[in-house]
Amino acid sequence: MNMAHIHLLVNHFPIIGSIFISIMFLIALVFKNVFLQKVSLWFLVVVALFTAVAYLSGDGARNVLESVTHVPDSMVHDHESMARIGLILMFFAGAISLFGVVFYSHKPTLPRYLQITVMAILVVSVIVFIYVGYLGGQISHPEIRSFLNLPQQLIRI
Repeated sequence: MNMAHIHLLVNHFPIIGSIFISIMFLIALVFKNVFLQKVSLWFLVVVALFTAVAYLSGDGARNVLESVTHVPDSMVHDHESMARIGLILMFFAGAISLFGVVFYSHKPTLPRYLQITVMAILVVSVIVFIYVGYLGGQISHPEIRSFLNLPQQLIRI
């Protein structure tokens, strides 16, 4: 197993994880279910760890990709830049979540500022990671790239 395998294995966790946790945390907030809020925070810590693995395996995946095919540097750079933003967001989300579940583990409720902060970061994370996935998909799947960006020999019918 090389870094490309690892990257492809874990790169979906930040995308699916942020969507799933956003929905779960929103449901927990609407129904004022503190247990589910805390479970959501623990899941967020785990997804933050997978996000770090996905990001850190990206360079190795790029090296493997460059050895087997040519992908424009601009595509890889855009994907990497957005992934870095997602990593930073998820780092803060994971750190805040870990703080929340540890510090408030024996408290009957989570403070409102923590709930709002986590939900806001989750919403932004969903948007960022969907875009990161879109950019990564264009690298891995040339069939979904815009016809305007494809070399002319691939456009021939």
